[in-house]
Amino acid sequence: MAFDSHDSSLSFPARLIILLLILFLGWALRTHALETRSLWEDEGWTMLLSKGPGLGAVTRTLAADQHPPLYFVLFRLWRNMTGDTEFAGRYFGVLIGMIATAGMVPLGRMMFGQRAGILAALVMALADLPIDLSQEIRHYQLLLAGIIWCSLFYIRWWRTPSRFNRIGYVLAGIALLYTHYLGGFILLAQAIHMLLTVRPRRRLVEAILLLGAIGLGFLPWLPVVIDQNSVRWDNPLYYQNSLPNSLDTYHAVRTALFGKYFALMGGLALWGLVYWTYREDDPVSRRRTLHAHLRARWPMLYLVVWIGLMVGLTVWINDRRQFLTVRNFVLITPPLALLIGRGLSNLPGAARWFMVSLVIVMSLTTIDSRRHYPDWRAVTQNVTRYHLDSEPVLMDIWVGDFPARYYIDRQMGATTPRVSLREWRDQYQTLFLPTLLDYLQRQDAFWLIYWGDKPMDEYGSLIDQSGFQRTAALHVDHLGTPLYSYRYDKITGEPTATFAEMFALQKFSAADQVRAGQNLTVSLWWTALQTPPLDYSVSVFLLDQNGALAAQHDGPPLAGTSPTSTWQPGALKYDIHTLALGPTLPPGTYQLGVKLYWYGDQLPLTVKTPTQAAGEYAILGSIELR
Repeated sequence: MAFDSHDSSLSFPARLIILLLILFLGWALRTHALETRSLWEDEGWTMLLSKGPGLGAVTRTLAADQHPPLYFVLFRLWRNMTGDTEFAGRYFGVLIGMIATAGMVPLGRMMFGQRAGILAALVMALADLPIDLSQEIRHYQLLLAGIIWCSLFYIRWWRTPSRFNRIGYVLAGIALLYTHYLGGFILLAQAIHMLLTVRPRRRLVEAILLLGAIGLGFLPWLPVVIDQNSVRWDNPLYYQNSLPNSLDTYHAVRTALFGKYFALMGGLALWGLVYWTYREDDPVSRRRTLHAHLRARWPMLYLVVWIGLMVGLTVWINDRRQFLTVRNFVLITPPLALLIGRGLSNLPGAARWFMVSLVIVMSLTTIDSRRHYPDWRAVTQNVTRYHLDSEPVLMDIWVGDFPARYYIDRQMGATTPRVSLREWRDQYQTLFLPTLLDYLQRQDAFWLIYWGDKPMDEYGSLIDQSGFQRTAALHVDHLGTPLYSYRYDKITGEPTATFAEMFALQKFSAADQVRAGQNLTVSLWWTALQTPPLDYSVSVFLLDQNGALAAQHDGPPLAGTSPTSTWQPGALKYDIHTLALGPTLPPGTYQLGVKLYWYGDQLPLTVKTPTQAAGEYAILGSIELR
């Protein structure tokens, strides 16, 4: 068993083809189902922040946030070029993820040889945690890329202290700190590694100067960091998603880093710690045998310090100021990938190819790190589907209002009135309830996006006091918790029509004029006069001047989400129907009608109106078709 983990018999074209295949694999995994999940809260904040009037506004807003500005400034420039879609926003992270993956090859080659670098890039391309974070509009992929390239320039400087490597290291270090404050852990690990390994000692002066240059570049932002940290622990908005130091937490971290087959992947990482050397046992026969040892060498020491410092400081700080999240451990995915890549390269040819194939198959057939976010896209769509122009949308969903605002703008238009009750509480404080009451009293209808089934003890009475009734309750499930889209209406006056003394049509709304080829939206507000025994259907239609049917829409109230058998007597219920008007309909005056029937016998309920005799349907008004 004679092999050398540092050698690679592959030619340059072969290595290039393998690298391109690895990058294509990583790209495919990161773009797969890129738009499947809704934006989550932090992504919504990124979209809201980067929509500001300019780069200066983005930076000023971040000064009151908890993060440095580089990613958000770059994302604003990207957004200006590519637009506001979810795919375009997330594709920015995919491209950065490819830069990070590609950086593993030269980093691994500088530390352990060409083969280890290529295998480390393969591990990074397949790793679930980096893939998951690549599919977010957040700065973790830029942090990962910054860590890898900063480490690459550090290793290059360690081996060859040229001007290019010095400048590259300083610029990469500054960019790392302006991307995420966790980048400081990496610079600290590099400082410790410098102290332990840089020789001759006079080079330590140069090392100190390089770190000082990085600090000098970050100095303009330092007062902002101090101010941010002074308020971080006072506002639960900033740390409520943090996890405690517990066994369950670190089980989740282990799974995110190593996957379900953590024993195998962890074993490969430990195997990567081993150095293999040949020893001549018999000078006469020149017979050589392979020996393993764990002697710390400078590349391995850097990885050990990197991982140990990150894990140790995280546990220590989190015990005092809770800030731990699973995603923070993306910082140690590069050294783990390097160790696993080196562990694979330490294996002899047949065993290596078998293990590489096994790692690929396991990675492609299992998903070990994928968060389940609330589907704010679907929650907002429940409002959009039945929303009428100028109706305000109130949001009481904590920081879920960040992605909800993005979807409101995308689905209903940026001019749609919207209110974050979370922000109003912070802004008005003791005047929150009076301000809300005044706002409600000036509305005829509104929507409320609400988290869970908790009672509205704070402002439910204000809604009743303002004369509103809940007329629709749509919901999306999130891990057993309903995310509601409530509609409230305030209606006075006599019914427009009654149907078999069972239903009353309290009000209707439709455009007076419409063009052929367009849709006509008709809103209806019902009350049950008694408990309906069946689920009835509503038919809304247009009759031409000769009484012939011109357009029609039939269906249960609110597309089946509000069956009549669930209606309580006196409760107001909202309904909406959309009529598709054919492009060949001639212009003229059409009559808008409505009837109710049970689908089992198709017999319409007898209807009465103040101006019509009893019949099968009610004429609500006239529509002018142009």
